[in-house]
Amino acid sequence: MVAIFRRRQRHEDGDAQPTTADLRAQRAAEWARHFSGPAGLEDYRKAFLRYSPLFWDIVESTQRELLALLVNRVPADLGVPAIFALSLLYSRHGKPDDAARATLAIIVNDLSPAHARTLLATLSDAWHNAQRCPYDERPAAILAEVRPALRRLQTTSAEETGAISAIQEQIAFGWEEE
Repeated sequence: MVAIFRRRQRHEDGDAQPTTADLRAQRAAEWARHFSGPAGLEDYRKAFLRYSPLFWDIVESTQRELLALLVNRVPADLGVPAIFALSLLYSRHGKPDDAARATLAIIVNDLSPAHARTLLATLSDAWHNAQRCPYDERPAAILAEVRPALRRLQTTSAEETGAISAIQEQIAFGWEEE
């Protein structure tokens, strides 16, 4: 009996395309080069508890989808403030949770790790800096720091996929009156 379907071994076919697993491993290695630090679920729990009085069960249930994008990829000390920044940035948005999730998905899935780090660090720094402002002024303070970073990233290869424009449009949707 002759096998109709036979997987070729990589060494048999030198020009074989990388598998999904190969690409996933390659991307994980690239992310590891740009993001170092504790990034496990327990690290995120500790970071959230450091910044928020909410019980972890509540945070985990409400932020589950955002956490799934960041855990084991982005250090908690960078990811947690970025989540808070996105939450404030989209507080005026019609669907704030969806907007935050979409933006974070674009950052993590569509940008290179270097560009993602730039944007996540900007979000994190903006959130920390906004803590000095009255609560109702914090979204605008975050926006004031994020917009220039997006404009700078738009002039780089980060915009080749349209990711930066998509983020800008998402942000603009909640800030149309300005």
